[in-house]
Amino acid sequence: MAISATTSSRRQAIIAAAQRLAVKRGYSGFTVEDLAAAVGCSRRTLFNHVSSKEEAVLGVLPRITDEQVATLRSGGPTGDLVEDLVITAIDSLGGDDATAADWQQLHDVIRRNPELLVRVQDHVDELGLSLVTHLAARDGVGEEQAKIVFTVVGGLIGRAVQDLIEASPSDLGTGGLTARIHHNLDLAREVLAPRTGSTSCATA
Repeated sequence: MAISATTSSRRQAIIAAAQRLAVKRGYSGFTVEDLAAAVGCSRRTLFNHVSSKEEAVLGVLPRITDEQVATLRSGGPTGDLVEDLVITAIDSLGGDDATAADWQQLHDVIRRNPELLVRVQDHVDELGLSLVTHLAARDGVGEEQAKIVFTVVGGLIGRAVQDLIEASPSDLGTGGLTARIHHNLDLAREVLAPRTGSTSCATA
């Protein structure tokens, strides 16, 4: 079922308010009732849009759907191992739904509340293990290869997110997460491409 613009707007307002409170008071320094009052709704209405206080502050953590898993394991969506993981990862992060300002606000929340970083990191680690397992299930792909691909793609995404966090106000409209990740991927392929006339450093 499609999410209405009004529902999406209310949810975003809840997340924005929760993050402001988390930065100002700390995660444990406000209650769900405080958040509902800040948004101007009842507790019951609040939980129609988010499942918990943690989700209100962090949003939905990245996850992959059963459909994405099936596509990834069967060799899709493009047939290119790296590109397929990039596409899946971008989708799991919500694509360009979050702006640079949103990433900066989330960064401020986690810096102010380091206990939340543990929760995020545990989730990312669990998701990473799952993605490696799904990649390794593809024909011709081994576990070590899957781990390397995940490490590379994870680094490209991390760099893109960091760029958004560090973006100045004048740079906020110069490209979202998707464009930045693909830019980093292009740079990585350029750096890793074999050089004409190069020789291996390996010895016999």
